[in-house]
Amino acid sequence: MRMDRLRHDRRRQAGRSLVEIMVALAIAAVILAAILITVSGTGLSGRRYDAQARLNDEGQVALSLMNRHLRMAGFWIPGSPVQSLDSEDMLRGCRNGFNNPTAANFANLSCASGAGNDAIAVRYDGRQPGITPTDCLGASAGIPADGWVDNRFYIAQSPSTGNPALYCRGNGGGGPEALVDNVEAMRIQYGIAAQGTLSDDPVVFDPPAYGGRTVRYLNADSIASCASGSTPANSWCAVTSIRVCLLMRTEDGAADEPNTPYIDCDGNTTSQADRRIRRAMVTTISLRNRTSVSAP
Repeated sequence: MRMDRLRHDRRRQAGRSLVEIMVALAIAAVILAAILITVSGTGLSGRRYDAQARLNDEGQVALSLMNRHLRMAGFWIPGSPVQSLDSEDMLRGCRNGFNNPTAANFANLSCASGAGNDAIAVRYDGRQPGITPTDCLGASAGIPADGWVDNRFYIAQSPSTGNPALYCRGNGGGGPEALVDNVEAMRIQYGIAAQGTLSDDPVVFDPPAYGGRTVRYLNADSIASCASGSTPANSWCAVTSIRVCLLMRTEDGAADEPNTPYIDCDGNTTSQADRRIRRAMVTTISLRNRTSVSAP
């Protein structure tokens, strides 16, 4: 009887040990799964944060480059002789891009029809004492002796990456080049000053045709030409500032899920069927030298 009880007790002890092992294995499996999930989530979060940081950096670089050149629109060296034969405007914008962004002459730029990204072109005197004038690409060989710098900014697909990019075409020599990759869209609005009294027909290097604070922002297709002797209120002669919005995006796979919502440059909340993170980045550029037009 006693031997039977001992054998029974051993079986009970063996059973409890097996259950304990199974429970321990189950707990270990749960802990391991939690660790794997945490590590995986940390990796995804790290990639997302890195992608967002790069997006922000590239957006700031793009806006800084545009700011540097756009604010110079119409600049000329004080004391320089007026070039009365110069018949080109200092600022030109198109709502849907340029038909010919690489046109040899500023005056030959024309606007495209249909949907597209905005484009903008500026001219200014790049001469400074002891400094060789350069364009937006840092080139100087093709800039004329009078120092006029001609830069055009627009969005195009990069053949090397296949991504949309911010391009610039300068007149310093060579063709257009991509400045910043993954710039999906560009929208530009122009700040218009309040209408004032014209002191004289506006000509190149004259003071601004209209003075006063900025009262509204218009798209390029709502701004009238600025012809000598006939200067509408909503004209290029009244532009005091430029508001630039760039829609930046990351590489695919940065977002945790597809169809990540974002607010575009037109203020609309939308999404796309990929796993990119998008952000609209905006800056307002005050023109140091108000745009004026050529003498008749």
